[in-house]
Amino acid sequence: MTEKRTPRRVSRRDILKLGGSGALLALMGGSGLNRLLHNDLRVAAAAPVPRPALQPGSSMDIRLLATDGWMGFPGRRRAAGEGIYSFGFRPVAANETYAKIDKLIQKYKGKVTWPAPILAIPKDIDLYIAMTNLGFVQRPDLDDSHTIHWHGFRNPNSVFDGVPEVSIAVPLGRNFPYYFKPRDEGTYMYHCHFEDVEHVQMGMDGVVYIEANTPGHAYDNDSAISTAFDRQFTFMLNEIYSHAHDNLENVQENLWSDYKADYWVMNGRSYPDTVLRDQELPGSDFDLGGDLYSQPISSLIQTNPGDRVLLRIANLGYEQHAMQIPGIPMTVVGQDASYLGSNYYEATTIYLGPGEARDVLFTAPNYSGPPDGTDGAGPYNRYWFRNRNAQRLINGTESGLGGMLTEVRVYPVGTLGAQTGPNKTF
Repeated sequence: MTEKRTPRRVSRRDILKLGGSGALLALMGGSGLNRLLHNDLRVAAAAPVPRPALQPGSSMDIRLLATDGWMGFPGRRRAAGEGIYSFGFRPVAANETYAKIDKLIQKYKGKVTWPAPILAIPKDIDLYIAMTNLGFVQRPDLDDSHTIHWHGFRNPNSVFDGVPEVSIAVPLGRNFPYYFKPRDEGTYMYHCHFEDVEHVQMGMDGVVYIEANTPGHAYDNDSAISTAFDRQFTFMLNEIYSHAHDNLENVQENLWSDYKADYWVMNGRSYPDTVLRDQELPGSDFDLGGDLYSQPISSLIQTNPGDRVLLRIANLGYEQHAMQIPGIPMTVVGQDASYLGSNYYEATTIYLGPGEARDVLFTAPNYSGPPDGTDGAGPYNRYWFRNRNAQRLINGTESGLGGMLTEVRVYPVGTLGAQTGPNKTF
């Protein structure tokens, strides 16, 4: 007589003991993995603004979609049919959280955003980032898997680390929930780690930061130097090798050893697009069209005199960048999501190598007339936040200033109200 056995359930302890994806898959079996990848997660949209503080022990759900699309730059405008082909992550609208994958594909496939949404995460919560791989419109022949790798995050379990060789990658048409337990505040970045030389260059990256428990501070227990701030702005630095993007769009071979960037970008845009406010974007609802609908994050810095401004700067390009604000000294208080404490330093130029992040504070100077310009918020003094290398202040073969350049606008006292989220404009 055949002995009837009760299937063994896989516990959280089993997964933690195993650590690697190979053993995990063997233990779960094909049907178990299939159920995991098809799990109908009740997740909320990824919003590019900080959420209300959560109590320790609570959870947060975010859902991202992986797909392709086009970006617009001076000299390479989408409206003229000359946009630059890209990959990327985009959020799901809150009212579509529970949509089936076929409906998500129908509405969002081919509508990429770059960089990926800014993720503001409270400390000590259970964080679930569910990613759905929608596939590509321009290259349906590519059945690439995708992952979410939280760069620099101290992850005790390789299953959710996003490195394909030791964790789970999400195949075409599937979902997967990544789990993180954020304990250390600071500025990080996240990106796809599947064929990462190509996928990161193509646009699959974004800024993620863990909020300190102390409101209005970049770090808790900041006794050596205060990290209190009034306003904060995130910057994802990248460069674009448009030749590789064009080759991929047109099913042509590309040699990555020939890498030669021709656009340098902040938050997915090059100057003068970097200083466009939310209200000035053509087609600001990026599902309705407009040349920058794929690049919704402004790099404009707006502040009142005396405000302490926190810059969360991350570099996921392949070149070192040297950033400065002539006329305004800066203080580096954090490096690669670690509080520097008494090792903080004053600087006129901030150096960031590939994969590095800095938390930088400055105090906005006094406003003085006559103004350098006027916008919808009022008159302002202008300072430049730029790459020190003049060769990175260009847009392809276009004439005039471009590239990795934006403005710091200082308004008269009391002009601006409280900031509602990073990179929000007035």
